[in-house]
Amino acid sequence: MANDSRIDRARARARSAKAVIASGTLLIFGVAFVGAKIHAPGHPKGKPKPLGAPQSFKRAVKQSIAQGGVVQPAIQPPPVGTATS
Repeated sequence: MANDSRIDRARARARSAKAVIASGTLLIFGVAFVGAKIHAPGHPKGKPKPLGAPQSFKRAVKQSIAQGGVVQPAIQPPPVGTATS
């Protein structure tokens, strides 16, 4: 070590400091990742079901479609007339 210059010793210290910081960062990231996976509230806990309308609504729509003439046309307002005096 007597032959090493101050610059070489400083670079060695910097390399070891970078290694310590990198390993600490990886350790903290790994712990946080595992913790997030374990405690995630959005984790699906069952088999997903397809979204759709309730059966009672589907029956009501089919029944109303089967009846003809249920929907009447909109009522128009009376025509506007102008008068001269």
